[in-house]
Amino acid sequence: MFNSIFILTNLIEKDPGFIVGPISKILGIIINLVFKFVYTITTDHSLGLTIILFTVVIRLLLIPLNYKQQKSMYIMQKIQPEMKKIQEKYKGNKDPEVAKKMQMEMSKLYSKHNYNPIGGCLPLFIQLPIFVALYFIMKNSYLFVTDIGNLYTDIANQILATPNYADVLVPIVKPLVPNGMTIDISQLQDMLKAINKFSPADWEAVQTGLPSLDISNLLAQKSSIEYFLGINLAETVGFSFPKILLAILSGITTFLSSWVISRKNKSDDPTLKMQQKIMNIVMPLMMTFFTISIPCGVAIYWIVGNIVQIIQQIFLSKYCEKKFAENI
Repeated sequence: MFNSIFILTNLIEKDPGFIVGPISKILGIIINLVFKFVYTITTDHSLGLTIILFTVVIRLLLIPLNYKQQKSMYIMQKIQPEMKKIQEKYKGNKDPEVAKKMQMEMSKLYSKHNYNPIGGCLPLFIQLPIFVALYFIMKNSYLFVTDIGNLYTDIANQILATPNYADVLVPIVKPLVPNGMTIDISQLQDMLKAINKFSPADWEAVQTGLPSLDISNLLAQKSSIEYFLGINLAETVGFSFPKILLAILSGITTFLSSWVISRKNKSDDPTLKMQQKIMNIVMPLMMTFFTISIPCGVAIYWIVGNIVQIIQQIFLSKYCEKKFAENI
């Protein structure tokens, strides 16, 4: 019989750290509340529906920042001729003192029109920690969503109550834990960490190896929660069908989102125009390849977020165009 305490190597998540950890806890509370609301309506696809609703909520909360971003874009368009004059005035002069004078004139121009050069980047700065924290949450949903945690606990307790469970579980769990981490599958919390990483094939091996263990109903309930449109939201996207469609949709929606923003940015600077065109190509490609390595649930968040942003951008553009285009 295998000892239930062992050192393992590969997939179980380590602690998220002192930066991602607190953000994960805050977002986890929101996701848990949204999940409870969804779960009272339907148990099927409840985690996927939770992610969609959560994404919409986050995007709505970011509307004030998106509004500032849009306003900054219109201000930038208006002051471009004055900026160009200042740049032409000091063009070719590499004297540090002259550079300081140019910077001071630019600062005065920005101040006069209440323009913040980094104002348009705020939505991205906010999104990045959310994205990273959501990655950890989707990999460990049982830690944040109480209904999923209770379901996992029921499964783990039934396994722990089954004779000789360690003989079957140790070979399955062994490849799943980071190098140097010691876990004890006779303890509930460590058992939860282990079963959180089980694939359908692993669960089949558990049920085959432990015929007296009857958890079919619990596993069916687990699948109804975690699967969305035939995709396990905790699994990495990868290259297999239909999960690869998420990477493709990620790239397409990123392109559309960038295009909707850039088509209103009518810069006269050929360099800026070229940079924008390059970004409109590079960013979608980057997100397509990046999405391949993230959990499917995070990919759903990104895709839905892009769709909501496109809709927001269309309405914000129209609103800002009326309010600022002629009055800045």
